[in-house]
Amino acid sequence: MNKLNFILIFFLALALSSCEEERFDVKKYGSVSGIVVDGSDYSGLSGVLITTTPPSTAILTDENGAFQFDKVQEGPVIITARKEDYLTGTVSIAVFENENTNLTFFLSKDENDVGNVVLFDPVPGNGAVNQNLDLTLGWRTDQSQADRTLTYTVFLFESNSTNQEIIGQNLTTTQVIASNLKPNTTYYWYVLAKFEGRNVANSPTWTFRTGTGS
Repeated sequence: MNKLNFILIFFLALALSSCEEERFDVKKYGSVSGIVVDGSDYSGLSGVLITTTPPSTAILTDENGAFQFDKVQEGPVIITARKEDYLTGTVSIAVFENENTNLTFFLSKDENDVGNVVLFDPVPGNGAVNQNLDLTLGWRTDQSQADRTLTYTVFLFESNSTNQEIIGQNLTTTQVIASNLKPNTTYYWYVLAKFEGRNVANSPTWTFRTGTGS
């Protein structure tokens, strides 16, 4: 075998190997469904734009506030809900192959007149597990008009529930105690910031799971 033929065979084998690797790199998919409701009266919100990151098809909620993504790639995904006159809501989830993840969004009316306000850095960290049945929830705030004193309301709800509990209201500090939680339960929570009684920002919806409590 001459040198030229050897080089040609080598590159042909390399190309076939690459094709074989691509053929076995099969993407896996799950589904995501949920409902978007008004945070004050719990009525379903229609026409809410629902998007994902990484991106997939953008959809609108139906007349009852419901939405469904039939094919979302497996892995970490951020779901975002946007509607005019409402504060944008986001939640980070994990999508698993051939499984459906169900979400609830509580959107609050946007009454912002204090510039940009961002609520971030939750404690415990988003997705934390084995948490105590009594624990302190905390967050950080960044605001463009630091002279405006904000107050906070903290909402907590269980996975797949459309009922939320207020565990802190008119707070002037960025933490609150959640007590008497259920063991082995996934909870979602978010913070609504207000200035002089008007809604100015809400946090992403964060999640944690309690331990056995023993």
